[in-house]
Amino acid sequence: MARLPKEFLEWNYYARRELLLKVFRGFAGDQGAIFRELAARHNAVLCTAASLPDGSVEVNGKVVGVGYVLKREFLGEAVERLEEHLRLSDEALLSGGMSRQEVLREHAERGLKLLLELVYLEPGLAEERVDFEKLASLELALRVPHSSRHTWSILQRSRKACIVFLQPPSISYEVRGTVSIHEGDEYWRLVNLVHDAFHYTPPERRSLRPAYIFHVEEVYDNGATPAGFGRRLA
Repeated sequence: MARLPKEFLEWNYYARRELLLKVFRGFAGDQGAIFRELAARHNAVLCTAASLPDGSVEVNGKVVGVGYVLKREFLGEAVERLEEHLRLSDEALLSGGMSRQEVLREHAERGLKLLLELVYLEPGLAEERVDFEKLASLELALRVPHSSRHTWSILQRSRKACIVFLQPPSISYEVRGTVSIHEGDEYWRLVNLVHDAFHYTPPERRSLRPAYIFHVEEVYDNGATPAGFGRRLA
C-alpha cells in the first residue's frame, strides 16, 4: 500500500478540517461557498471495471462520498462515542420532548463537534490517529429497489478501482487501489456512524449499507497545471 501524499492531504483532509471548523464556529460569510468547497473534497467518482464472459470489459463510474478511517487502535473509542451520539438523537426523537427540527439541529451540532474531535484532527494528532493509507465510502444503492447496483456487481468480480477528485477549474487527483468490503466489523460501524454523524439517518434506513475501504496504491496529480497532467505523487 501507499500513503496519501502531503500535497493531496493539504488539499483534501486538512482543508476539509478548516472548512468544518468554520461551519462549527458559525461562519457568517457565504455558506454556499463553504459547502461547495466541502463537496469538492468529499464527493468523487469511484471507477470500477471487470471482465465479462465474452471477453469484453464492464466499466462504471459513480459519484460517492469519500472519507477517512482511523488506525485500528483508535477505532473502538470512536465507534463508542459516535454510537452514543446517534442513540441520544434516536431517544430524543422518540420522547417527543423537542421538535424534530430542534433534535436534528442539536444532532448536527453535536455530530460536527465529534467529527472534529475524532476524525478531522489537527496536524500531529492526525498523523498519529488517522490511517492515511486508506479512504472509505458506503454502498447506499443496495437499499434502493430500482438501483442498477453496477458498482456492487463489479466489485464482486474485481476489487481494483480508482477514485477521481475534481475541483474546477484546475485541481484533480486520481487515487488507485484495491477495495475491501466490510459488513458488521469495526470499519463498517465507523464508516456508517461517520456518515450519520452530521446528517441524521432514521433507524429503518441504516440497513444494507456495506462499507468500502479503499487501500491506496498509487496517487496522481491530474490537474490542469504544469505540475499536473498525470504526475505520480505516490
